[in-house]
Amino acid sequence: MGWIYDLLAKIETFITENIWVAPFFSVLLPFMEAIIPSLPLTAIIALNISVMAIAFGAVPGTILAIVLSTLGSFLGMFLIFTIIRETLSAKFVKKVNESEHGKWFIDIVASGNTGLMLMILSNPLLPSSILNYAISLTNIKVKKYIFLTLTSRIIIILFLVFLGSIFDIQNNPLNILWVMLVYSAIIIIYGMIIRYRKKRRTQTEQQ
Repeated sequence: MGWIYDLLAKIETFITENIWVAPFFSVLLPFMEAIIPSLPLTAIIALNISVMAIAFGAVPGTILAIVLSTLGSFLGMFLIFTIIRETLSAKFVKKVNESEHGKWFIDIVASGNTGLMLMILSNPLLPSSILNYAISLTNIKVKKYIFLTLTSRIIIILFLVFLGSIFDIQNNPLNILWVMLVYSAIIIIYGMIIRYRKKRRTQTEQQ
């Protein structure tokens, strides 16, 4: 993975020296990450925020970085979705069948539980590319796919932006463990709230 971070450092230097290309790369890099799973989304978002802040200022640059990163990531995932829908490539089917997460997610999509699907797609710790392959192999409607993918991309990128700035992931990559801990805590709390609501609903129906 070292060479990837070296490449991103060179790209950041190039953008800084040619700041007018910052918006283009802010879309392109997340777009490529959605297609090439090995690219680190956390580092890409940090890079986008850095160069966009130089180009447009801290607050406007951060907002633009979020918008453009979300757009690029969504377009990359939608491209893969379209390719799989049109070709049903055996390569993608094989990757999903080899992935425990992929097969598991197909079953969840089949259940039609939108809330659960969104929660899973919004998890930055799960392989988003594999989940995208999996959902593309189902009969999910395009409108629902767009809603789930776009919303989950916004959530993940906002999550990485704000927690990334708090834990300084760009300079201390191991701090991603703290991000994972915070996200896990959020999911646990969310699950407890849902369980509590179901329990209250059941008690109300029984009365």
